[in-house]
Amino acid sequence: MLRNGLLMVMCCLWTGAANAEMVTLKTAYGTSFDAYVTGPADAEVGIVIAHDRWGLADEVKSWADRYAKQGFRVVVADLFDGRPVLRDSMAKMVVAQTDPEWVTANLHGAIDYLKRQQDLVAAIGWGYGASYLYQIASSDDTDIDALVAFYAMPKGNQQALERLNAPILGVFGRLDPAFGIEQLDEFQQVMLRLRINLDVVTLDADSGFVNPMSSSYNAAASEEAWLAIQRFLKRHFTE
Repeated sequence: MLRNGLLMVMCCLWTGAANAEMVTLKTAYGTSFDAYVTGPADAEVGIVIAHDRWGLADEVKSWADRYAKQGFRVVVADLFDGRPVLRDSMAKMVVAQTDPEWVTANLHGAIDYLKRQQDLVAAIGWGYGASYLYQIASSDDTDIDALVAFYAMPKGNQQALERLNAPILGVFGRLDPAFGIEQLDEFQQVMLRLRINLDVVTLDADSGFVNPMSSSYNAAASEEAWLAIQRFLKRHFTE
C-alpha cells in the first residue's frame, strides 16, 4: 500500500526531461525492447542504466534525467518488457520469469545504441541490474568504459574478474545484511590483488537507500552517492 501511494506521488511530481522519450531498440538477436532515452544526442559520453528489480519505474527515469542535465546521453533499458512491479512479491515473480539471456541482450542493445554516437559509455546499475553489468564488463567484447554498481559484487572465477578492465565504483550500505564489512574488505583485497581499478563507497544506510519507493530510502545517503558518482565520472571522463 505504501509503495502504491508513493508511486502515485512520484507520477505527479515527475514529468521527465524536455527531450526524453520512450523508444524501441533492437538487440543483436533482432528482438525488440523499450528504453527510456534522454540527454543530448551529440554528447561525448553516454550512460546506460540498468534498473533494479522494481523495473523501469519513474524514480529510475528521474535519475536518468539528472545525468542528462549534466550533458550525458542516457539510455535505460526496460529489462522486464513493460511488466509493472508494484509489490515485493511481484518483483520476485517478474525476476523469476525473466530470461537472463534476454536481460543481457537488452543491455548490450542499449550500449550499442549509445556507441553509434557516443565515444565513451559508462554503466550504472542497482542490485539486479548491477549484477548483469558486471557480467557484461567482464566479457571479452565489452564496450563499457566505466562502471558504477550499487549493492552488488561481481560473481565468477578469477579468470572472469581479471577481464574487468573498466574502472569501477562500488556503492554499498553499511546496514545492508547481504554485505558485511569483512566481505567488503575481502572484495577490495581481491580486486587490488588483480590490479582492478576499484573505488568503494560505504554509506550509513541499508540496501535500496537511493530509491524513494523503498522503505530503506535515505535522502542523505542518496545525495552522498550522487556526489560520489559525479566525482567518479568527472575523474574518468573529463580529466
